[in-house]
Amino acid sequence: MELKASLSKIEEIKGRIEELESVLRSFEIRTEYLEINESRQSEQLNHLQSQVENRDHFMGEAVVQI
Repeated sequence: MELKASLSKIEEIKGRIEELESVLRSFEIRTEYLEINESRQSEQLNHLQSQVENRDHFMGEAVVQI
């Protein structure tokens, strides 16, 4: 009887481990997505900052010519 209870407990623990592994995989995928998104947003920010700098430069030149 004790052996049967132990086997049952082992199966219960195995099931919980599978659940936790699944949750971990989900978090890993979500983390990867967020890291990619952060990288993309950083690239966009750099591009927009460059555009603003170029605009400011051209506007400065236009003011000088006036």
